[in-house]
Amino acid sequence: MTSQNFLSSRTFVSPRTVQSGAAVLIVGLALALSGCNSGDSPGPGGTSSPVAADTPTATPTPTPTPSAVYKPADASGPAQNVPVPVLPEVAKTETKEGAEAFTKYWFSVLSYAYETGDTDALSKLSNSQCAFCQGLVADIEAAWAEGKWISGGQIEIPVATAKPSTDGTTQVVLQVLQKELVIHNPDGSPYQEKTPATNSGSVAMVRFASSAWVVNDLGLIR
Repeated sequence: MTSQNFLSSRTFVSPRTVQSGAAVLIVGLALALSGCNSGDSPGPGGTSSPVAADTPTATPTPTPTPSAVYKPADASGPAQNVPVPVLPEVAKTETKEGAEAFTKYWFSVLSYAYETGDTDALSKLSNSQCAFCQGLVADIEAAWAEGKWISGGQIEIPVATAKPSTDGTTQVVLQVLQKELVIHNPDGSPYQEKTPATNSGSVAMVRFASSAWVVNDLGLIR
């Protein structure tokens, strides 16, 4: 498979170990003390009355669960604990700002797919007729097949500007930064020549349907 950065062609050709902490439960002990009468027998009409003193139960002190630490991929293995992209609230609105926020989010999902090999979200956010989008999904899956993994390739979007199109979609013009990318064999060696970092432009055609945005098409600015 030939891997090239997204803006030099089509391919942006980037497991998660979730660690959980354990909480320590500290349980306090209650001690009951019993008293007794002095002498051999109770006095007239007297009864022996036990006197109890309880020690308060200690309040358990929860131990904070340690946060999983993100570790980028390298020749020793895939990335670990990659943060999952979160869709901003504004990206759920049918507005210019919503289109821009959604498109930035889509590229963060693409970056996540490079780092993890997980393309499920990327596929769901892309129209099945978007050949460029589906090509990216196929390339990422191929790069992660047979025990291989990707290091680098992370994407940032410094600028995104949206404007309506005549066909009912919204055109979003973006500056796309992508880091140097390497595909590794199972033994950590390079699968092929590394792909250099890029700083280029792209245009995405997005449409708001069924209360959500989707990428209809994607292309490069040449």
